[in-house]
Amino acid sequence: MSKVIKHKIIDLNNKSKEDIDLPSFIFSAVIKKEIVAKVINWQLSNKRQGSHKVKERNEIVGSNAKIYRQKGTGRARHGSKKVVQFKGGGVVHGPKVRSHNKKIPSKLKKQAIRILLSSKLKDGKFKIVDKLELKNIKTKEVKGKFDKLGIKSATFIEAGDINKNFLLSTRNLRNIDLLSVNGLNAYQIIKREDLVVSLSAVKEVVKRFGNE
Repeated sequence: MSKVIKHKIIDLNNKSKEDIDLPSFIFSAVIKKEIVAKVINWQLSNKRQGSHKVKERNEIVGSNAKIYRQKGTGRARHGSKKVVQFKGGGVVHGPKVRSHNKKIPSKLKKQAIRILLSSKLKDGKFKIVDKLELKNIKTKEVKGKFDKLGIKSATFIEAGDINKNFLLSTRNLRNIDLLSVNGLNAYQIIKREDLVVSLSAVKEVVKRFGNE
């Protein structure tokens, strides 16, 4: 039987609730930065559009006539205004439209998530909140709650439907992100200082990342 780690559950007012058992397989993984780096590079590469491009000589619009006579001018011999030496000419070895998409094993993606969850927990930057819900839409109120929690930069993870009042109250706060557990990824975890997960979301995380 795998070992468990005791972790307290709090509410948005930073009041302690009951404890929860977290599997050490997910929350006490060996920290391997090279795995995290590989997964994050994969994510960022797949975000690139690859649409940057320059015109080559054959794509320049213009006359194909020889620009001046071959001899007697004292200048170098040229047959086209489209060459790289002239202003408006084609570009040699410039960027072309291409895909930056890469592929990595799904096991590696899961392992990176486990490593980052373990790292956040070890550094005291992982919080479990019973519910990410608010009765009213008040940014000032939720900002006060975050101050009590010591949160200045955080990613909030929720399972299922996101509470509308919580979403609207937090969307104008700097360095605060809110997303569904379906969108949990390595880059988003390291993007913010704290990782705050609802109780229902952490149970979903255990289901998804509790096996290879």
